Amino acid sequence: MGEVIPIPNERATERRPIHIEFTPRAFPGNRIAVRLDYNAVMDRWTVELEHVNRWYRITKSVATPYRPYEYLPWFVCYFADPSGKATEITPDNLGDDMKLFLVPGPSGKPPEDDG
Repeated sequence: MGEVIPIPNERATERRPIHIEFTPRAFPGNRIAVRLDYNAVMDRWTVELEHVNRWYRITKSVATPYRPYEYLPWFVCYFADPSGKATEITPDNLGDDMKLFLVPGPSGKPPEDDG
């Protein structure tokens, strides 16, 4: 499934903005920022992904489960529920059931994963 990016469940439940910066294991030396905001009018989470080192915005959109947010050829991020039960991202399931994953792209995979 890839590397799980921890999302603070308590902030999600309270519909508070979430800002995370991390260095992916598949892409060491690079910082990625994740910003999640709850839009009460749309009743949906919005997500912004940014490559901090390059000041490059990967996406700023509605957070959608199982949709790939690509920064190819380096990595892809996506929201998913490992159990397969959740079909949407809500304040109650974000962080606990609905997780954010990062999987390496072709340039981020170890050589032994090519086969």
